[in-house]
Amino acid sequence: MMAVSKKMLDQEPSEIEMLLPFHAAGTLNARDTRRVDEALASDPDLARQYAVIREEYAETIHLNESLGAPSARAMQKLFAAIDGEPVRKPSLSTNISARISEFFTSRRASAPCCCCCRPA
Repeated sequence: MMAVSKKMLDQEPSEIEMLLPFHAAGTLNARDTRRVDEALASDPDLARQYAVIREEYAETIHLNESLGAPSARAMQKLFAAIDGEPVRKPSLSTNISARISEFFTSRRASAPCCCCCRPA
């Protein structure tokens, strides 16, 4: 049994196995949901693996819900800190990029598109 477990750990998960957490969360599209459901129906080992994933998912949700929401005072303190931050000026690289873009745009508008547009 030990050799089988080690062999299973060394194997890469299949595409269906990688979709199991998303299936448990209900975030798969219809095609992938159908594929996972078909695989679960035909593979008891995969179904057991999925049961463990669903249990972990439910426990995670329960834990997060038990933490509760931050207090109103904590939220006020956070927003006050955000409002107290100084306004940041755009970085020099952004300003240079805008100027270069503007230069090429203005050149394109005033330049002829080809030799047939130039005055003779």
